[in-house]
Amino acid sequence: RRMISSLKISNRARPLLGTIVEIGVHAEEDRCFHEVISKAFEKIERIERLMSRFDEDSEVSKINRLNVGDELTVSSDLMRVLKLSCEVSNLSGGVFNISPTSMVDGDVLELNANERIRRVQNGPIDLGGIAKGYAVDQAVEYLKGANVGSAYVNAGGDVRSFGQPHKIFVRHPSEPNKSVASVSLHNNALATSANYYEEINADQSGLIVYPKTGQRATSGASVSVMAPTCMVADALTKCMLMLKEKADPLLHQFDARGFLVHGNQVTSFPKKNQ
Repeated sequence: RRMISSLKISNRARPLLGTIVEIGVHAEEDRCFHEVISKAFEKIERIERLMSRFDEDSEVSKINRLNVGDELTVSSDLMRVLKLSCEVSNLSGGVFNISPTSMVDGDVLELNANERIRRVQNGPIDLGGIAKGYAVDQAVEYLKGANVGSAYVNAGGDVRSFGQPHKIFVRHPSEPNKSVASVSLHNNALATSANYYEEINADQSGLIVYPKTGQRATSGASVSVMAPTCMVADALTKCMLMLKEKADPLLHQFDARGFLVHGNQVTSFPKKNQ
């Protein structure tokens, strides 16, 4: 997915979060944005250190080493992501699950006051895309706080922008070299999830499956969700890919909207007049 704008953009890219992260700032003035962009990347790196399951020193890895009944104090950042994960899981009837391989019924963690969590069931957690979305949000909030007037952050398709509109091309789930839709992103976020065919699967968390049964979502289908934050948009794509039109109440709940691509058919949700 590429960003297109008629304005001059100062942008840089780095390999982070299991993908390529691009940060672009509209250079409407002579101000140098290199330091600001570098600090925005630092925000993303910090979230990756906290939430990557591949880093044995991350908070997620520490949680995954807990025994049932053990407690841990975590960062406010991780607690925010866990709380949203829990909320989306409850509202989606368990379709969204940060511990999909455990095949458990219910949450594996109990969230308590003062950033304390307690393990209540066995099963590893993997924050995957929702952590990636949160990292994008943190970079955007930093850029806003640094008095940047217009910018975007794109983490392998999890995109959030503010200021000037940005045009995003969404690729065809069966033919990744082709685009199937374009979206003008303006002061909001867009995330796309797809169950591509195995040889070209691009979702960093692997195949998207229904947690309780292990049933796989439809191959060759993709879902894009637009929401106020990237963290919410990313979480809702997984739900919408499994639930399709049944996800409409969930989209309403989070002031989100999206579309499903299957074959050459594009279906928008939520349906009108709801």
